Amino acid sequence: MRAALIAFLMMIAGAHSATAELREPLEKQFFDYFVIQCSEGLAAEAKVLNKDPTQPVLAQGINKYCSCTAQAIVSYLDAGEIIAFANDASQEPAASKMRPYFEKCSGK
Repeated sequence: MRAALIAFLMMIAGAHSATAELREPLEKQFFDYFVIQCSEGLAAEAKVLNKDPTQPVLAQGINKYCSCTAQAIVSYLDAGEIIAFANDASQEPAASKMRPYFEKCSGK
C-alpha cells in the first residue's frame, strides 16, 4: 500500500512537471501580452487617422515599436510593476521608469 501511494505521488509529480514544461515562461507571456495590446492600440490610432495599419511599412513600424516597448517592460520592471503597468500604464512609478525606454523605441 505504501509503495503504491509513493508510486502514485511520484507519477503525479512527474505529470505536473511535464505540464509545467509545456507552458511558456511567464516573461514570454507578458511580452506577448504587451505586444498585442500595443499593436492593437496603434492600429486603432492609425485607423482614426485614416491610415491602413496592415500596410507593410506601417505594420512593420508598429511591430518594431511594440516589440521594443514590450521587451523594455519585461526587462526593466519587476513582477509587481509589470502587473500594475498592465492594469494602468499611466500608474507611477512604472510609467516614469518606462518613459525613457519608450522614447528610445520611438527612434527605431
